[in-house]
Amino acid sequence: MADYDIFREQMGIMFPKYGHALWDPGPWKPDSPVKVGDVGFIRMGKFHCLFNALYPKDEQANVPEGYEPLVPKSSPHITQRSLNSGHYCSVGVGVNVEQDMHLAKYLQVVIPAFHRLYCLSPDDPREVSVKCSGRRGALLSLPVNARREDTLAQNAFGEWIVKHINQWLAFAQELQLGVEHMEDIILVTGCDRTRSWTNIAFLEGRVDAKGSFREKVVEHADGSVEVQYSSGHVAGGVLSHGSQGKVRRGTVYEC
Repeated sequence: MADYDIFREQMGIMFPKYGHALWDPGPWKPDSPVKVGDVGFIRMGKFHCLFNALYPKDEQANVPEGYEPLVPKSSPHITQRSLNSGHYCSVGVGVNVEQDMHLAKYLQVVIPAFHRLYCLSPDDPREVSVKCSGRRGALLSLPVNARREDTLAQNAFGEWIVKHINQWLAFAQELQLGVEHMEDIILVTGCDRTRSWTNIAFLEGRVDAKGSFREKVVEHADGSVEVQYSSGHVAGGVLSHGSQGKVRRGTVYEC
């Protein structure tokens, strides 16, 4: 099983309400982060947007023939809240976090039936060690809070994709993108958006796989937060970092 499939599977088992976990959540276009209403498909752990079902035709470069936008009866219908920073672990994955100068040490006890989430303090560089005792596993690390967006119009979205799925599939096939089945088409009803992240997928066939990475979160007087990473390594798995740099609090983070 590929790293992106293991990551999706393991995070989906542990956090089923969070939807499809993307191995590569970066936007396929630099100025186009994932948004509620996006219609697209996932390829190798990355979401590719075809168009947005909420936007008018004249605001988009390319839409299906006969396109009409979805207009939910409830307005506004998109809610926003935070997804807390910390380490989100699948079953069997343990985390040990040490800050420089040994100012603090947090130990996760691995209990197969439960999940533990670490909330970390800023400013000091920290060494994050990860160990997987299971056949495979996954970790998502968020150094700063992510922004959650969800539509309240779940029924309207469900009815809309049923009504238009044949049209959307034909459109994707005309573009020759390798989309062959209806179930490949996704209508985004919610997403978690962040600028910085670390993903780890522990692959099959390696007992007691482990890895580590370093991160530093610095809060500035202007309200921004700076995230810095140093290279990490994983034995028996794969590690992927998101971007680093400054993030201003209260902004819409890039995926």
